[in-house]
Order: sequence, then C-alpha cells, then structure tokens
Amino acid sequence: MTAHKDQKSNEIIGWGLAGAVLSWQLYFRNQKFMVYDSLSNHTTRVAAGMVNPIVFKRLTKSWNADLLLPYAEKFYSRIEKLLDVNLVSNKSIFRVFASVEEENNWSSKQGDERFQRYLETPTAAEMPSSEFVHSPFGMGKVNTIGSVDTNLFLDRSKVFFQENNIQFVDEVFKKETLSDNVRYFFCEGTVVSQNPWFKDLPLKPTHGETLVIETEDLEFEHTVNKNMFLMHIEGNKYRVGATYNWELMDPIITEDGKLNLQERLAAFTNFKYKIVEHTAGIRPTVKDRRPMLGVHSMQKNAIVFNGLGTKGVMIGPYYAEHLVRHVFDGEVLESEVDIQRFQK
Repeated sequence: MTAHKDQKSNEIIGWGLAGAVLSWQLYFRNQKFMVYDSLSNHTTRVAAGMVNPIVFKRLTKSWNADLLLPYAEKFYSRIEKLLDVNLVSNKSIFRVFASVEEENNWSSKQGDERFQRYLETPTAAEMPSSEFVHSPFGMGKVNTIGSVDTNLFLDRSKVFFQENNIQFVDEVFKKETLSDNVRYFFCEGTVVSQNPWFKDLPLKPTHGETLVIETEDLEFEHTVNKNMFLMHIEGNKYRVGATYNWELMDPIITEDGKLNLQERLAAFTNFKYKIVEHTAGIRPTVKDRRPMLGVHSMQKNAIVFNGLGTKGVMIGPYYAEHLVRHVFDGEVLESEVDIQRFQK
C-alpha cells in the first residue's frame, strides 16, 4: 500500500517546555513546522528542571519512571550533541531523612530490586558538611540525570531551528478560525484556559516561587531535599524551592512566598547567604497528575499537549513522541493521558 503524501503543515502554539520537546519530535520526523512564541512564558523560564524518579512523601517511584527517565536521558543527550551544549547536570539528589522510620523505609526499599537502580546510601565523604546541612537521621541518595537547564534548552533550540529555516512568530496566536490545511498543536500551559477549543479541560494552575541564593559557606554540587530542594546551579549559586499556591493566578513574587522558603530552608540548614533572584511561575498541573494529550473531538486539526506539571522535564519527551505517533501513525493514546478521559 502506498501512503498518500501529507499535505497539512504544522503550527506549534507556545514556546515553553511542551512546545520545545514537541518541536524536536516533529523535527526528528522531518516534519516542517512553525512556532508561535509569545515571549511571555514564565513557567519554563523559572523552573528548576529537576528530574526526580522518586516520590519522597510515600517513597515510591514516580509514575512511569522506569520508562520516562531512560527515554528522557537519551532525548536530551541527542539534543546536546546536535546543539553542542551541556543541558543536563548529571547530579544526584540527597534526601535528608526526617525520622528513623524514613531511614528504615529507605533501607528496606534499597533491598527491593525495583528500586535498586535509584536508591543508595551515600558515604560520609559524599554528603554535604554537617556544619551547614543538618541530617541527624542520615541521608539517602537518588541516582538520576540531575536537572535540565530549561532556559538554555529553549534558547539554543530556538536558534537551531531558526538556522534550519523554521519560522518563529514572536506574537500571541490570535486566529479565530483554524485553516483546514494546518494542524495546530496547542502547547500553551495555563493559557489553555482561554483557548476556545480546549478551555474546558480541567487544568489546575499552581503558583510557585523559587529563590536563587549565593553563599560562600556551602560547597556542594548536588541537590539536597527535605520538604523542599536546595539545588546547586553554578559556582556559589543555588536554587531554593518551591512553594505551592492554588489561589494566586498571576506569576508574581510575594513576600509570603519568600519568607516561606527561607523558613523551610532554615529548618535543616545553617549557613549565611544572600538572595540574588526571586522568581515565580504558574505550573500547568492537572488534578490526576497526568499530562493532557489529544485531538479535539470536533475540530480534528486542533491538538493539545499540556499539563506536564512539576515533572515535565522527565514526562515531556516521551509523551511528545507518543502524541506525534498518534497524529501521524494512528497510534492509540494511552487512556491515562488521553483528553478523552475527561469526556462524560
């Protein structure tokens, strides 16, 4: 059977994490596309970009971690080679135990073959100085690829695509009607609530704030976690986060947010620092904590890729390809991520 030639062009609306990973998946398939970049994305620009395969609260693996983490590692490695840039930190996460029970639970899970690739007990030499990070019950170490520099990912990807004759329109997408010969991939984050085709999707925007601090005391090049993260960026700079607020709908920084982060940091650390940056964003989260993929039930050329949430750096690459396979090859979407799960 001879496949008919695809006559439709592709437009991606939104240049945050979702738009960027989807662009790469289209590029890998030799699909031509253009991108609407409103230059107003706050979330990806202020995200820590952390890849964490573990849910510390229940000490379980993140959803689909065994599939998503190795896929993400290969995806970003491939792009690093194409862009000739280091995007991934390749650093570990050190979990400060809050109790003897947590320490025992960690030890038990370490003996479970399902967790052995992720969990370790660090040596004393690996851990941050006890003078500056208090860990009376010990620490655990999570093996992961670390974090992705999301700003560098967006900026260098955009330059690469433009150099390969892919058009970027630096304005807000305002079309009232959709052209029949174009596929529209909506990767708008929380702006989807204003999208006439997908405004009824149950997105649950979450306001979050982080700080960037400088300290001459702490010399630790990995991430420390205890009900928050303290993530090394470069030199003597660290990112501290994050807050969760379901009332604020604007990406504004607040004094309450700053104090909350400082108080939580002081609960398990003791070092001098100065705040050099305070940022805020609105995360596109979903109540069931699963991304939202799919084609509009009536407008068949309107496609959504959204709801990547707090683990978007790990989730995004695989499900961007899954969506592309659905659109171009007819692959059935997983029921957990298909927007049809919201249809009554």
